[in-house]
Amino acid sequence: MPISNRARRPDRPGRMPNSPASRMDKVWPAVIALAAMTVFIVFLVLAGMPMAVAMALTTLVAGAILVTLVTGTTWLTSLRRLAPHPRGHR
Repeated sequence: MPISNRARRPDRPGRMPNSPASRMDKVWPAVIALAAMTVFIVFLVLAGMPMAVAMALTTLVAGAILVTLVTGTTWLTSLRRLAPHPRGHR
């Protein structure tokens, strides 16, 4: 049986559209953009335009990687909790 079918449990409904997790999905991009803007302004004042653009793009990429890692870790952890454990293994 595929893991996608095994993880669905009728006794546990899915997330509601207005749950805190769905609100956080909207907040993360704003936080990353705010951090990139802050880095851009600081490096614009201290080093100049080319360095400011490079560091702002680096901040955006690092933020996207961080959000991807956190989301993936959360998803995998929830799948492990839903999956049945073999007897005598735990």
